[in-house]
Amino acid sequence: MVLDLPRDLSEEVMVLDLPRDLSEEVRSRIPLTSVRKVRSTCKKWNTLSKHSFVAKKKVVLDLPRDLSEEVLSRIPLTSVRRVTSICKKWNTLSKNSFVAKKHLSREAEKAKEEFMVVVMMDYSVYLMGVNLSNKDVESCSLKLQGKLIFPHDSDSDQIDVCKVYHCDGLLLCVSKDHTRLVVWNPYCGKPLWIEAPHRVEGYTGYLYAMGYDKSSNSHKILRFRDYGPVSDDFSIYDLGSDSMNSWRDLDITPPGWRVEYMHSGVSVNGNAYWLATEDDRDLDEAEDEKTFLLSFDFTRETFGPMLPLPFQHFPRDTVSLSPVRGGKLAALFQPWDTLQVEIWVTSKIEPDAVSWESEVFLSVSLKQSIYPMFQFMVTGGSFFIDEDKKVALVFDEDYYHRPVSNLAFIIGVDGSVKEVDLGETAHKNLPPLACSYLPSLIQPN
Repeated sequence: MVLDLPRDLSEEVMVLDLPRDLSEEVRSRIPLTSVRKVRSTCKKWNTLSKHSFVAKKKVVLDLPRDLSEEVLSRIPLTSVRRVTSICKKWNTLSKNSFVAKKHLSREAEKAKEEFMVVVMMDYSVYLMGVNLSNKDVESCSLKLQGKLIFPHDSDSDQIDVCKVYHCDGLLLCVSKDHTRLVVWNPYCGKPLWIEAPHRVEGYTGYLYAMGYDKSSNSHKILRFRDYGPVSDDFSIYDLGSDSMNSWRDLDITPPGWRVEYMHSGVSVNGNAYWLATEDDRDLDEAEDEKTFLLSFDFTRETFGPMLPLPFQHFPRDTVSLSPVRGGKLAALFQPWDTLQVEIWVTSKIEPDAVSWESEVFLSVSLKQSIYPMFQFMVTGGSFFIDEDKKVALVFDEDYYHRPVSNLAFIIGVDGSVKEVDLGETAHKNLPPLACSYLPSLIQPN
């Protein structure tokens, strides 16, 4: 294998942040005919090439298998496909279970200090590295690692993404016009393109979720719509089916609840959860709508009972859900009148039962920390938490200033706040949608 890489790909490889000893080993084995070209791609390699230790080592034509495996195991997720396209040998090695498991082991170890987050911004999907410090929020940082681009055969396979969901290392991305979906493991595997089932002309208020059927060992996608006073039109797609069209209509009695389009479903232990509101048609004018937690069991293909929340919220409040490591669920609540931000975490979560920790995980006021009267958008508030480091990360849109920007807020349980500017957005009222991500070897089909 010859490391005669094009300039852009060499630059991609060199952001791997390989340790010096491994970089020296790789550099020492570059063919003489390629030395000048490779040196020109990166200051780091140019410096190493002049190091006496490297210069004295024998230059050989091929990297041995063990060194190739070591390099591949350290490639960032956003660079895996580009780097494995260098040659057939690396592409074959990347699919080797030993290399894959070694790579996943490194990612899991790295996740203890810096974990990955998938973020939808401006109808594109990005991967971010998040480093949450034990010391204080000022020591925490976010790093944009790259834009996730679906492997494709034509330009038509690139879509504007309006929703993104995560389950077991698989991403479900929904096109802006709701005509196509793609299930993809960014770490490995070819994306699975799915045509949306029948839909109302021009209607884009569909809700989705992805989960796991424990009886058939397959992942499934649920779709329904919030139409009128109640949600209806339930369809499910089985990724493990051999059928050419795996969409099936579910025979579900019209429920006495509704889920707003802005409330995305999240996956916990293979089941999906939403924030829901009871049907208000039978309520007296003086009665308030009751809100609750709604679940869907992908094994039984049924919705669960209304589950209690640790708070009562209203339409003008900001509420959001997020999975937590260890198979838990977190709920963010910011009432419009007090603007106090609360985050609650479950102690038990099942499709038919839930219990919440007796003490709130986080309760802070952002009035003075950010703006005098600051509220996360009711359509935003996408977040996740680190229980051990007692920090929350909330994504939102800065609609208070012009030009409008996407923002991330790192919030400590002590009330400290760090604001991170994610850049100007071209689409107002489209706040970032984020979910934590951990790679896996699961294939979508």
